Amino acid sequence: MVKIAEKFSEDEWVPQFEAVLRRLIARIPFLKLESLRSEVSLHPRTRGPVPHHPPHADWLLKVKASSQSWTLIAEAKKLGQPREVRTAILQLRHSLSLLPAGRSGYGIILAPFISEESARLCEEAGMGYADLAGNAFLSFGQVFIQTRVAENPFYEKRAVKSIFTPKAARILRQLLQGPLQVWKVKDLASAAGVSLGHVSSVRQQLLDQEWAVEETPGLRITRPDAVLDAWAASDRWKERTETREYSLLQKDPLKIATQVHRLLGRQPHAFTQWLAAGLRHPHSSTPVTSVYVKQFPDEAALQTQLLARRVETGGSLRLVMPSDEGVMNPLQTVRGLPLVSDVQLYLDLSGAGLRGEEAARELRQWKDFSGGWS
Repeated sequence: MVKIAEKFSEDEWVPQFEAVLRRLIARIPFLKLESLRSEVSLHPRTRGPVPHHPPHADWLLKVKASSQSWTLIAEAKKLGQPREVRTAILQLRHSLSLLPAGRSGYGIILAPFISEESARLCEEAGMGYADLAGNAFLSFGQVFIQTRVAENPFYEKRAVKSIFTPKAARILRQLLQGPLQVWKVKDLASAAGVSLGHVSSVRQQLLDQEWAVEETPGLRITRPDAVLDAWAASDRWKERTETREYSLLQKDPLKIATQVHRLLGRQPHAFTQWLAAGLRHPHSSTPVTSVYVKQFPDEAALQTQLLARRVETGGSLRLVMPSDEGVMNPLQTVRGLPLVSDVQLYLDLSGAGLRGEEAARELRQWKDFSGGWS
């Protein structure tokens, strides 16, 4: 999940959001827009002095649906993340409570992009929403509109702002290691090998997405499946790895892994994909033995000790050098072989082909996946 690009200044938002509201109203033949005002002060129903800073509505629309009059109050947010949307929902509920008695009201949340999770929050709260990407939902009286688009054109493309960058991913691997626990910022930074600032940044993004909660004395993931789904959707194996393939006379995957483990010795390495999945939760055959390495071993040693021959494709052994060594932290050991964590294993299998997706799905459905999340 990434931050919304800084494409809009506040002055630019006003006409764009206002145009969205007008287009929504115009889509319904029996709905007539009687007035539309921005930055409207809302005064309490009770008598008494006017507050020094009375609550206001970003937009207040008066519409007529057939013979019934409605007041629509719209609240705009820079970000359409769940945490921002929850705040907007509370603001709209308060604003709607200030309408004159007997006046029918409805709240609408506006943002550059409303995610599916944020859309669900709006609908459950009885609120409408609309964004600049074309997503919209209105449901009041006889009015009903709902549209969804697949892509978010307002995502910032720079990976440095993503929650799934290599350094951020180091933090997520620790947080997703079950049983899920509460992590102090300092302990999390130490375990992940990153700065306190990186942990604070990831922490805030997780809270904004409502994927985690703050508990004494730190942070705990509450929606691990949502995190992993979003991570898998953004993961690009070919962009984060360099792979060399080898053909071997030895055909037994476990024997190949044992020989490779002996050859690499103390050099950091970890097995992944099919072999690791088979060791963790046997499901299908192992077509390829894949192992992460810090650096590629000498070709002569591979040839002498493993009788390995370098090939372009179709090899039974894959040596994989990652762009970030964090993929090997945390490690787990099965039958004397170091394996990547289950979370990393799931990512590495997803989209790998050769029934890798099936193996990934079976692994994730296993009750002991990543130490258990329940």
